[in-house]
Amino acid sequence: MMRTKFTTMIDTHMNKMKESERDKFINSTVGRTKTFLKQNKNILILNADKGNVTVAMDINDYKQRMNSIISDMMTYQRVNKDPTTGLIKKNNELVEELYKNNIITTMERKKLRSDVATAPRLYGLPKIHKVDFPLRPICSSINSPSEELCKYVVKILKNLTKFSKYNVQDSMAFKNKVKNMTIKENDRMVSFDVVSLFPSIPIDLGIRIIDERWEELKEYTNMTKGLFLSILKFCIKDNRYFKYDDKIYKQKKGLPMGSPASPVVADIVMEKLLDTCMEKLTTKPKILTKYVDDLFVITGEDAINDTLNILNSFSNNIKFTMEDEMNGCLPYLDTIIYRNKDKLELDWYQKPTASGRIINFFSKHPKQMIINTAKNLVHRVMSISDEKFHNKNKHKIRDILTNNNFPIRIINRLIGRRNTTRETQKDEKIYKSMIYVPNLSERFQNSNLYDKNKYIIAQKNNNTLKKLFSHTKDKIQNPDKHNVIYQIQCDGNPNEKCGKYYVGTTKNKLKTRLSAHKSDLKMRNQNYTQKTALAEHCISSNHQPNLEQVKILQTENHYHRRLTLEMLHINNLHTTERINFKSDTDNAAYCYRHLTQKKRSCNM
Repeated sequence: MMRTKFTTMIDTHMNKMKESERDKFINSTVGRTKTFLKQNKNILILNADKGNVTVAMDINDYKQRMNSIISDMMTYQRVNKDPTTGLIKKNNELVEELYKNNIITTMERKKLRSDVATAPRLYGLPKIHKVDFPLRPICSSINSPSEELCKYVVKILKNLTKFSKYNVQDSMAFKNKVKNMTIKENDRMVSFDVVSLFPSIPIDLGIRIIDERWEELKEYTNMTKGLFLSILKFCIKDNRYFKYDDKIYKQKKGLPMGSPASPVVADIVMEKLLDTCMEKLTTKPKILTKYVDDLFVITGEDAINDTLNILNSFSNNIKFTMEDEMNGCLPYLDTIIYRNKDKLELDWYQKPTASGRIINFFSKHPKQMIINTAKNLVHRVMSISDEKFHNKNKHKIRDILTNNNFPIRIINRLIGRRNTTRETQKDEKIYKSMIYVPNLSERFQNSNLYDKNKYIIAQKNNNTLKKLFSHTKDKIQNPDKHNVIYQIQCDGNPNEKCGKYYVGTTKNKLKTRLSAHKSDLKMRNQNYTQKTALAEHCISSNHQPNLEQVKILQTENHYHRRLTLEMLHINNLHTTERINFKSDTDNAAYCYRHLTQKKRSCNM
């Protein structure tokens, strides 16, 4: 009943939806942009490393900068063989050991295993806040051999820095830490920053520090120290490799970029570094805070150089740069700290390269999400800045919201009715995500089609600016993709054209599934009862499928969603075009078939 009501709602929306003039203009502009980029393949569109800025870059300049990074022979080394297969095997051996020792459950074992991994892939983001705009190398470890096992280890390791006396989580926590401090005339504010944090952390040093703190750590896991350290070494030492420009490279030193384990291991090493340095300092700083690798320190003027030297003496690899206060002020995080006599005052700070871009008021997002984004901006700016700066910051906020097309009346309301406190809502409801469709999503949320006491619908946008960005990561070729819905065309034979299609799905790599199809076809003269619809069609009609040009229709990691999508794609074909068995779509509700067939007829 609910399903029927939902599909009726969609059907009504499809009949009534009209494109506004604004939407026509936006779609036309996006279309022209895509055409321009297709015609000018030498132009890359990238997201900047910071500031939410879009950068256009010449592809040869990008490649030259990336090649300069990976040609650093002290850090990277080209290798001939892709170690992914061996690492998958080692990952699964470690997972089996955890399972045999009753440390993980059957469900955890299934999640931690790796069966269809790919090599991490390197790409670069322009650092527009630096001189000459160097690239920051980013390594994507999604679907890498140790991704899930690393996340499992991270949950345990985070307990070592949970009660850090140095860490601040954000600008508000920083403000609370420094707001009541007094500063003397001969005190100085300085910030210290590690040069290239992850590549600077020696692996063996990180493992040794964690080994030394095992007594603290062991209460959070049932693993033995030996097994835990073996898994840690596998995650941060054995998996230091990546693919770039279809070549495999090994990272020779430092923590692997992009690994889920690298940030927490770096944080543990930084904690040890600061503890060691605090013991050595003759003049202790009045305050020392840390946000990742950025330190804020207030210390005596004559102790600054000594502090820098002791920080740099901890390891030959970990080196700090220093920024001193100028004219009584110093930027840190997204604040700027001023000295006013013996007190500290904080104001909101934006780098000159900040774009000021937030969700546009006319963006295809739920209106409440757009308003909440602006509310959060107002709240954050006003909360981290002292009251004397509020009027100035209101003008800045007004400019930002105006540039993002917020109407004046809404801007005035948001600035005028700022909440001074934010309550954290403890909610045990279940969150479900849905693609946002203007008007339809609002109708669904206002309907009685789901239990609002049990579920909260989180809307997400499927059409984002990211789709215009250039893909600088090495592409995963179709045969190596997994969790896909695919389509195979039957070419018939020399005497008879066919043109029918088979739609299938697989959680394994596509090439593995295609090998199975080839094996099925070899059973032409054997009594083989487990034939797929494709094999049965080709064997009975003496046709040949085109297994060299298989089309991937969609990618979906969730098993049941993937099966549903497979049925809908089969149903989207005309009955005369299908090779699949009729039973392949038995679980697709008729009302869904009606919608896909209607959409198909509209597109013809």
